[in-house]
Amino acid sequence: MSGLLVSKDLELRELVLERDLRGSVDAVWRSWTSAAELEAWWGPEGWATTVRSLDVRPGGLWHFGMGRTGEPPEVWIRSIYTEVITGSALSYVEGFSDDTGADLDPESQAVTVEFIGMEPGRTRLVMRTRFTSVDRLERILAMGVVEGWTGAFDRLDDRLRSTT
Repeated sequence: MSGLLVSKDLELRELVLERDLRGSVDAVWRSWTSAAELEAWWGPEGWATTVRSLDVRPGGLWHFGMGRTGEPPEVWIRSIYTEVITGSALSYVEGFSDDTGADLDPESQAVTVEFIGMEPGRTRLVMRTRFTSVDRLERILAMGVVEGWTGAFDRLDDRLRSTT
C-alpha cells in the first residue's frame, strides 16, 4: 500500500487512515515525537508547522500551529496525550485552540496512531480518529482532512526516504 487507505465508520464515528512508509518503526516514531521532525513534514504541501510544546507522555501537551509557508500560523491545535507506548502507539485528544494553547474546542476528537513494523525499513502507520458526532466527522472531512493527510504523509515518506 503506497497510497493512503481511507475508511470511515459512521456507526463508530471513526475515520481510519493507513499508509505504508519507507522507514523503520524507530524512524517513523521519531518523526512523530520530535518537534524538529514534526515541523519538517507535518501538514499539507505548501504549509508549515510551528510546534510550541511537545511533551510526549500521558498527560503531556502537544501544541502547534499551521499556516501557509512564509505566513504566521492560521490554525492552532492542542493535544493532550492519553497513552504513549514507545515505538508502538500514541493516543491523544485533539482539538482547535489559540496560539496560547487554550482549549477552544468543545468537540475534541480522540486519535490513536499505531506504528506497525513490516518488512525491514518499512512501517505501516494506522491513524484512528474517533469523533464526538457524525456531524463533526463530516465537517472535518469537508475541511479537506483526507487531502491534507495525503500531502502530509507524502512529505513524511519523502523525508524518511531521504534520511535513511
